[in-house]
Amino acid sequence: MTINYQTALWQRLSEHNLVTGEEPEFTEDSAPWYVRTMLGIAGWVSAIFLLSALFSGIAMIVDSALVAGVLGVIACLLAIVIYRMAKQSDFLAQFGFAISLAGQGLLVFSMLKGLQLFEGGEAFISQVRLLALMLAVLQIILFTTIPNFLHRIWSGIIGIGAITFLLIQLGLYPFTITILLAAVAIVWLQEFKWAKYSSMVQALGYSLVFVCFAHLITDNHVLGFSQFWQETFSVTPLGGAWGSSLAAFLSGGVLIAVVGVMLQRMQLEPMSGKGVAALSLALLIAIIGIRTPGITIGLVFVLLGYAHGNKVLLGIGLVTLVVFLSQFYYQLNFTLLQKSLVLFFSGIALLVIRHLMGVFWSQLESNDA
Repeated sequence: MTINYQTALWQRLSEHNLVTGEEPEFTEDSAPWYVRTMLGIAGWVSAIFLLSALFSGIAMIVDSALVAGVLGVIACLLAIVIYRMAKQSDFLAQFGFAISLAGQGLLVFSMLKGLQLFEGGEAFISQVRLLALMLAVLQIILFTTIPNFLHRIWSGIIGIGAITFLLIQLGLYPFTITILLAAVAIVWLQEFKWAKYSSMVQALGYSLVFVCFAHLITDNHVLGFSQFWQETFSVTPLGGAWGSSLAAFLSGGVLIAVVGVMLQRMQLEPMSGKGVAALSLALLIAIIGIRTPGITIGLVFVLLGYAHGNKVLLGIGLVTLVVFLSQFYYQLNFTLLQKSLVLFFSGIALLVIRHLMGVFWSQLESNDA
């Protein structure tokens, strides 16, 4: 980002009342990437040796849940102090990350020990739920107090994963994937309105996308996790046999809502030519996505990434589309010859649609004008 571009950007943000005050001083880290990488590695090595030396001296007493918990809290507090004292140091950032992970590990060990999960027992399921709740609270605290993008993504993934587990235990499965997708859409659509907290919003957005994708992969469409929830935690899917289809249809509703917001941003009426075309196409994809919801979810990622100029989110969406389009192809109960014909005529249909869009889109523009 050049100085002139930054000045222009600051002026535009000021005009929209997104920032106030004087323009911050432009600074740029001139260190090459390989120097920063080596500094990060050095931070991890230093932290590992330091923690090894400390923990080897107290190995006899760490078996106590209380002592492990106290040490974990101290390590997390130390990580917070390190991050807040040196925000621009790659060495200290990675050093603090390692300290934080060690502290979180001690706290989790303390929770496991205190809840006696190692011994099993009849209360195992309720104890696991309590562990997930405490883990979610811990990660929320770390997410809000540690001003580091990478650490916030880590805390966001663990925390959102724990919350998703709790929602499943409350009987919201399989609608948890729809809830996650709706949260992804809300967070990314509000990215510019919450520009003051852009770092936190982006970290939360990426965390939601990762957990949503992971939930999608581990769902019954790929690994059969629906049976896992039923057999291990006695979770009855909400909606019964129609639950998955209804959840996929609601995910299509999220896609339609995102398209509607995009039309509003472009100042296009939903009943205009372009609006009707866009909403009709979104509805068609939502219906197709009932069988393979990954297509709907991947397209939501693509739309959000393209609309916000976010290449990472756009790439994740494209990967999701490729993965689940491939899955949809291999799930078809057709012979290889029939599948080849489906691909052939699908390609022809897409080319025809692309040609028709080029012919009639200009007419829609003139009619809307």
